[in-house]
Amino acid sequence: MSQSTFNLTPKAVKKITCLGSGFVGGPTSAVIALKSNVEVTVVDINPDRIAAWRSDALPIYEPGLQEAVQAARDGILQGHLFGRQDRAGTLHSGHAFRTPSLFFSTDVDQAIMNADLIFVCVNTPTKSHGIGKGSAADLGFVEAATRSIARVARNDKIVVEKSTVPCRTAQSIREILAANANPGVRFDVLSNPEFLAEGTAIRDLLYPDRILIGSTATPEGYRAASSLAEVYAQWVPRDRIISMNLWSSELSKLAANALLAQRISSVNALSAICEATGADVDEVSRACGMDSRIGPQMLKAGPGFGGSCFQKDIFNIVYLSESLHLYEVADYWRAIINMNEHQKQRFTKRIISCLYNNLAGKKLAVLGFAFKKDTNDTRESPAITLVCNFVAERAQVAIYDPQVPSQQIWRELMNSGCDVDILEQTVTICPTAYTACDNADAVVLVTEWDEFSNKSATSAMTTTGERHPLAILDMNRTSEHASSGMADRPASSPLNSPSEASAGFRLPSRRSLGITIKDPNSGEIKNFDGRRSPSVHSGLRSSLDPSFVAQPTFHQSAGQASIVVDYRLQDHENTSRSIFSKTSAGPTMPANRNTNENTAHVIGVMQRSTGATSAQRQATHIAQGPACADRLDWARIAQGMRKPMFVFDGRNMLDHGKLAALGFHVEAIGKRGRADGEQLA
Repeated sequence: MSQSTFNLTPKAVKKITCLGSGFVGGPTSAVIALKSNVEVTVVDINPDRIAAWRSDALPIYEPGLQEAVQAARDGILQGHLFGRQDRAGTLHSGHAFRTPSLFFSTDVDQAIMNADLIFVCVNTPTKSHGIGKGSAADLGFVEAATRSIARVARNDKIVVEKSTVPCRTAQSIREILAANANPGVRFDVLSNPEFLAEGTAIRDLLYPDRILIGSTATPEGYRAASSLAEVYAQWVPRDRIISMNLWSSELSKLAANALLAQRISSVNALSAICEATGADVDEVSRACGMDSRIGPQMLKAGPGFGGSCFQKDIFNIVYLSESLHLYEVADYWRAIINMNEHQKQRFTKRIISCLYNNLAGKKLAVLGFAFKKDTNDTRESPAITLVCNFVAERAQVAIYDPQVPSQQIWRELMNSGCDVDILEQTVTICPTAYTACDNADAVVLVTEWDEFSNKSATSAMTTTGERHPLAILDMNRTSEHASSGMADRPASSPLNSPSEASAGFRLPSRRSLGITIKDPNSGEIKNFDGRRSPSVHSGLRSSLDPSFVAQPTFHQSAGQASIVVDYRLQDHENTSRSIFSKTSAGPTMPANRNTNENTAHVIGVMQRSTGATSAQRQATHIAQGPACADRLDWARIAQGMRKPMFVFDGRNMLDHGKLAALGFHVEAIGKRGRADGEQLA
């Protein structure tokens, strides 16, 4: 199938319905609504989940998602100005109006009837019963959604398979739709798999490496593919929208995740060799990653991969291979899962060995429960296995995660098979890292949240090679670069020029933002021009009118001035109208977790508080990048721990020299340590 597939006259897509409001449906719908001229309705049969999507406490934590949803759902665009250095915690927030184009509903039938195109974004878990138990995908939700579409639709629809499914699932969808369709209704089925990484999903949607569209090899199939391509082409360069047959598209998603998981298991296998020989896995990974044939991505050793995709998709390939009698192929892919489980057990054994082969009665502080940073997803998280192992050894476990609600942690642990009574006696969910670490024998770092790091922000960015998605978030409805092929993912360097380095983000489009801010000390009115001020946050490029002025209010707290900007838009008659009244009367959250350094970051007039509930944190965690979250005071942690003090760095994200200077003994994956014969100093 060639790129000329998209040269056919497409059917105009004006309304899209997304069936499912999870980690795929929610963010995908928000960005499509934000960046295109299409109205998107997300439906779910769970009323509580839909209510959460309609609120400021979204059911999913994803950097940039709050802003994207707010812009598309409420018609509010946020523009941000950050202060520098001594004012690094100050956020200046402004608002402009756009037409709302994102809606959330529980009325599934009405949304199906209204749609030109329907995304199927429902869950496809691994089967827990019957033939294929433990490896095959359970397609019950996909079938139910398909039957609903066939029952309700009264005119032609394009049905897009967005969920991760086994190869040839589209054929089943086509057969169900054809058998149950109302008279005169035609369905065209497409495969359009998502390639989102949790924690960077908004960036991945704004700047995708590729968009795959699989269709049948018929004129109708090509026309349907062209219709979907037109939606994406409003912000994605045409050369990144790739057409192929249905089966290739379906298998490509499984193959991509399997290959990524393979890299992680490969470097984790090497980490075991490094510990035994004295090699350093970070140095080995860097050396290998500099080979252009290999590249540096996904070569970071850790306690094992998690999330909803990698393990499930590899099991899908294993089951598919066995169904095709390709048993050697199935064994190859299964070995990746086996290595992942081995890594968790190996890390557990190392912790037990270092703590004198006895965990009974000892307190272990587990920092992080999400399977990776910048998400609250805990599915298949390595933390689940580690905590259960510690509980089995009768350790006292204190868990802290900045984004995962305590109820979610309890649910994961109970579903893992741990004895409920023992869990209640041995596990505590803590509101802060300091509470978790108080009087602990060891700290086990499981999730690489930036706030746990004791490295400088610059060093951390250099080490991981990652940038926060908000640093490139473009809130324009359509990209001025899409048609010219310029809307590429930003290059590896996160900055446009050396002068922007201190600000840590890219400049917006070269136009005056029309913003005036009054200096709280001198009283001077200053103009901030987007071309010259490196304190303009990168990608939140809204269509601000030159008459858009800021009327700031200043609040003094703990010796730090916080600027709250109330933007008003001048209409053609020169009259002001308030765009977003919440700015001047927003809620005030509890005090900052680190009471020694009262540097709460202001978001609008809202203060982030890690002592608040997860929902409150999500509601206020709107524009935080890596440098915004408060870093742990490891000296403070050292004062409250039992001696000798151990830190088990499961992510190799800490400066071990700094910790050693505080009296910690540090053990890390892929580095020789006490369990490998090194003596405790």
